[in-house]
Amino acid sequence: MDPGPVAKYNPASMTFFVVRNLAHKSRPGGREVVVAACLFGQLLFFPGDPAAGVRDAAPSATPAPGEPVPPPVHPPEILVAPMPPTPAPGKGRLAWVIAGNRRWCTFPDDRLVKPPGRPGQPEDKNEIFTFGYEFSISAVKRGNAASPLMLFESPLYRTAEWRLAAKVGQIRSTGRVGPAIGTPGEGPSRARPNPKTPDSLVPYWNESYRCVTFPARLDFDLEPGTYDVYIAFDLLNREGGWVHRMSSYLTDVPIEAARSTLLDGTINLSAGSERQVELESSTLQRETSPSAGAGP
Repeated sequence: MDPGPVAKYNPASMTFFVVRNLAHKSRPGGREVVVAACLFGQLLFFPGDPAAGVRDAAPSATPAPGEPVPPPVHPPEILVAPMPPTPAPGKGRLAWVIAGNRRWCTFPDDRLVKPPGRPGQPEDKNEIFTFGYEFSISAVKRGNAASPLMLFESPLYRTAEWRLAAKVGQIRSTGRVGPAIGTPGEGPSRARPNPKTPDSLVPYWNESYRCVTFPARLDFDLEPGTYDVYIAFDLLNREGGWVHRMSSYLTDVPIEAARSTLLDGTINLSAGSERQVELESSTLQRETSPSAGAGP
């Protein structure tokens, strides 16, 4: 008795095929061919197919409802809290009005003085030395130089960090291996730098935070007197130290009680790497008018 067609699975070719106990009774287009086609169709579209599950689990660009969405990364901007229209009692107002586009940017290698390159060694144009920056404005009251006042200090904006070379993708070849053969009578050749390995720490540049935007005005209340005012952009180098990159100062800035002094300055970024950071002049404004209803 013919048990009918039997379906078998071939793991090597990942296909089903049909066999019969009586091979001489098979005929083209018979029932076994139909069964094979149906079984092969189930193999491609079976709901439990792991490949189909992978295709169905492709990530969606739209987050699920209720899922937190991280805020977009954008260049930092210095924001200041609004000040009262008049100075605090017994104090004067120093108002720094900033001209220009009020943008300041740094670069991967923003050293003020760069050492000369070594003869015969190509210069690495992508080498990173700038790891962050911050801005500060301070004042020194005449007659009290030992106690400078920090009027404002920005957060530290990091532009680079040390990462493993394997994560950054900067793994350099080892170069020549084995003893070096020199010319008789000449000294040994200069030692080559150690090659980068997956465990080496290399600087990784973060482009998102290299520029900062300033407000149009910064206000400070100070005790009456004569001040010297300083502004500075300081850089964090790869050794973890701080150096001045750009600075400016203005002397003999008058501050009187109940009056405002305008401090004119410029922060401007032009084409290329040209930057302008400057304090230009100070002007003592008229005395603040008394409020309505106040006595003589």
